Amino acid sequence: MPTQSGHMVLADISGYTSFVAETELEHSREILNELLETLVRGLAKHLHIGQIEGDAIFALGPDLPDDPYSWFEDIFIRFHRHLNAMKRVSTCPCKACVSVGTLTLKFICHYGEYLPQSFMGKETFVGNAVNQVHRLLKNKVPSREYLLVTEETMRRLPPELRERFTSHREEYDLGAVECGWMDLAPIKKDPRTDEVVKVVDAEHAELSFEHVFDAPKDRLWAIITDPVARARWMGVVRVDYEPGAKHSMVGGEYHCIHGQGESAIFRIMEATRPAQLTLAMQFGPALIWNTVTIEAVGEGQTKVVSRYHFDAPENTPPEMRAFGISEVTRAEQHAIESIAEQIASGAEAVAPA
Repeated sequence: MPTQSGHMVLADISGYTSFVAETELEHSREILNELLETLVRGLAKHLHIGQIEGDAIFALGPDLPDDPYSWFEDIFIRFHRHLNAMKRVSTCPCKACVSVGTLTLKFICHYGEYLPQSFMGKETFVGNAVNQVHRLLKNKVPSREYLLVTEETMRRLPPELRERFTSHREEYDLGAVECGWMDLAPIKKDPRTDEVVKVVDAEHAELSFEHVFDAPKDRLWAIITDPVARARWMGVVRVDYEPGAKHSMVGGEYHCIHGQGESAIFRIMEATRPAQLTLAMQFGPALIWNTVTIEAVGEGQTKVVSRYHFDAPENTPPEMRAFGISEVTRAEQHAIESIAEQIASGAEAVAPA
């Protein structure tokens, strides 16, 4: 293949070496795999995943998104949100699970030429630029979590973003590398990295829907949580499910694909199998909270109550709130009918682990 030019990004999980050395190997490896999956999902939105290098992801491609900072910020937030979700759901007392919060994340970004090649059936990339972006992992940046970009990358960033970087210079045996860096550590204080879970009870519900179905409790839990079944009762093209922390449902996401480029993301904030599920979804300026409770009420019958609360800025136009309420009502009415049809038809449904 011919030589190509593009951006190279290394997303490196720092602190992993000592983390492994001081903790149980089996659990520390499971934790790393989940965090790497989170990074891969974010990086793959705009770049090709070149290699998984132990505790780092190497990604590359011709272009960064139009707003590179928002993209890096989103990956950083999702990484720490997953870390915090792990801490929240873990009941394991081992050192790996207890000390997971010590892991950190940094990004190195460079622009240059690279040559794809295949070796024993595996794709690799070579070139001076590839070597340089890896060399920059060892640097003197005065932070543990940051975005470090070379001068070659800096020239290709939006002007308003370039102004936010602090100039930096690294000296290596092959010469100096001019860079800029940005501290990402303050973002960890962003509430999006560690969400407060709002379970919607009867007192705080703005909308409430209730229905008794002719099916046992476990059957309702499966239909409500299985992504394939959700796609049927939501009336969407498909629902993609991303598992949550420690392969539980907490912190997981349902990506509901409506078609024609439209989609909606429902984040699982808490899940108590098979009795209660709380989700959050962004709807314009509002964050919609939905708690579903499932209760056996008789032989072979189950009551499902779905409650909603809208977190919206005070200046949200009344017509937008009214539209949101209308859309939720329509969706719930359709869901009740469709779930009843799935029960009657015996459609298969398997709840996530």
